[in-house]
Amino acid sequence: MANSRYRRRLENDLDRWIGKGLVPAEQRDSILEDIADAQPGWSAPGALAILGAVLLALAAISFVAANWTHLGNLVRLVLIFATLWACFLSSGHAFGRDHPAIGHGLALLGAALFGVAIVLVAQIFNMSSWRYTVLVIWAIGAIIVAVAIPSRPVLILAALLGAAWVGSESANPYAPDIIWGYLPLWTVTMIAASRLRSLVSANLLGIGLYVWIAFLVWDYASDDRLSELQATSVLILACGATAMVFAALRDQGWFGFGALTSWGATLALTAGYFVQFPLDRFESWSTGGGDRMDSERWIEIAGVSSSDYWSLAGGLLAVLAGALVWRFRNTAAARMLALPALGAAFAAFFLPSLAAAFGGSSILALRIIVGLALFALAIALILYGSREGRRFTGGLGIALFIAEALYVYGETFGDLLDTSLFFLIGGLLLFGLSIAVIRLQNRIGPNQEAGT
Repeated sequence: MANSRYRRRLENDLDRWIGKGLVPAEQRDSILEDIADAQPGWSAPGALAILGAVLLALAAISFVAANWTHLGNLVRLVLIFATLWACFLSSGHAFGRDHPAIGHGLALLGAALFGVAIVLVAQIFNMSSWRYTVLVIWAIGAIIVAVAIPSRPVLILAALLGAAWVGSESANPYAPDIIWGYLPLWTVTMIAASRLRSLVSANLLGIGLYVWIAFLVWDYASDDRLSELQATSVLILACGATAMVFAALRDQGWFGFGALTSWGATLALTAGYFVQFPLDRFESWSTGGGDRMDSERWIEIAGVSSSDYWSLAGGLLAVLAGALVWRFRNTAAARMLALPALGAAFAAFFLPSLAAAFGGSSILALRIIVGLALFALAIALILYGSREGRRFTGGLGIALFIAEALYVYGETFGDLLDTSLFFLIGGLLLFGLSIAVIRLQNRIGPNQEAGT
């Protein structure tokens, strides 16, 4: 919903510009239609109103808690629900009077008081088992309010409540191990975030989803079903597959899925980077000695071939490859990164088997292969980000390149090369990479201009 005052000002400006011949008269309606669905950005009044709503909600909670024993059940219910509906009605009135900042703040306060009302009802009727279920009901109510108004601040509250619910239930010993109900809640919230174009909500949902995925992999790997390398490979494939599916949706113009793609790619690359540390730890075990055979220690890291790993990792690899093929066929920009991403996916898939085949005696060779793969993927990300103007992707590649260079220096080459020689080689590599990127940009620029 566009701000009506801005629209009136724009209408007056357009009439004046058309009178001076600066804007064609036939473009007037198109310009006004273009701003019809625009969402206003943050403003100082809006931020102050929302902060005020947060403080008022805390004041309401504190008041009820302080006077709990002195208030009867009926008085408590009437007080909370009357205040709640007063907030919603006042919010509607504020929007009607073209005061969106106040309207959003009152809507947020009403959504917060809705949660207070749920807790109050649960405590009155002694529903102690609802202590975490309250959060999901609260989140659903907030989503309904956010879509009905519409209000992005209320949707942000809903995203936070959903993450709080799945986090609390995951740590609850009486709850199921995996909270599958988070997926439909997450999906509905993400649809609302895309519809309302709430980038903050999309980022919060991305964090919540990938934390949930990490917990899912950790739970699956428990009871010795997966080794360290197998669990890490599954996490890489899970994050990579979801990120690639989200990237395909982003390519189709779905708002907010770029943020989900970025979080998935970040976690997948982070897991790929940290896969080196179990290998490093085994090398420390080998040199330190102990009461167990090296082969037993190696099995703890590499694992044994099992259907638990192959079925899960194979399914995730199929999803990732399918999304890659889809993007390759439908998005020209994705073709540059398709082969490196597919190669990295297969490397993660076969890493535990390669580790078992290499054995502990070839630990250094395996570490070098993993390091080279990370360097190649980092360079591909940098080139892709530079060519397509995706700063996050390019920055992610630079961060991975620097992190891997520091790791290689500290863990592998620290005792083999002179410090100055290492930095000389690293500097020359980076210089060469910079020149390659500049030449690539120079080659692409004229082609793009010719195409336009």
